Amino acid sequence: MKLFKAISSSGVLSRRKSMDAVKEAMVTVNGKLILDPSFEIKTNDDVRLDNQKIKLNSELTTILLNKPTGYLSTKSDEKNRKTIFDLIPKKPPLNHIGRLDMDTTGAILLTNDGNLAQFLMHPKNKIEKEYIAISDKFIDDKTINKVRKGIFIGSGQKGKAKITSQEKHKGKVEIRLILKQGKKNEIRRIFKFLDLNLFSLKRLRIGEIKLGNLPIGSWRLLSKKELRYLSTLQSK
Repeated sequence: MKLFKAISSSGVLSRRKSMDAVKEAMVTVNGKLILDPSFEIKTNDDVRLDNQKIKLNSELTTILLNKPTGYLSTKSDEKNRKTIFDLIPKKPPLNHIGRLDMDTTGAILLTNDGNLAQFLMHPKNKIEKEYIAISDKFIDDKTINKVRKGIFIGSGQKGKAKITSQEKHKGKVEIRLILKQGKKNEIRRIFKFLDLNLFSLKRLRIGEIKLGNLPIGSWRLLSKKELRYLSTLQSK
């Protein structure tokens, strides 16, 4: 693995800052100063940044979890409530990329690739996230346009979403939305300010990583195709 990628994947620095740190003579490998960011290292090498040892990931792992309702997107909870980490293997240790609130279900990614996590969570990269919301009435065209441009949702923030379809199903309305931001409880706040009931909310995909028919509470490794897709995104 290239030195700068190993540093960024550990979550210590971004990819760009990892490259800069090596060039600025801040990194040693097995006690030797290295100035080439692309220097190849092994997972058992002693890599230090400003003389602080970096814990390298022996193997990069990214999984997709279909989060059930009632689980927190956190590693631990002081009230001993259930978390998404109760649903996945303990090894390798993974971190969640973004969050879903307790009552929201669906797609959430977990990884030990710090660089990937930083990329997907950074607002400037505008990664699409598609949801399906269940409400009791349709949203009119005028309001759809307002939501697309952005409406105030409190705390000095604007909520923005692209509503792609609305269908009647079993007496309820299924509304599909796409977000490119990541404000806390954004969809719930949009619905509240529109005075709409929101009975359930499910995330269907993150970029091109789709939930598909993954059973609720289950997880899977990303496919080679999905990993290539994420790698291509980061290289743009």
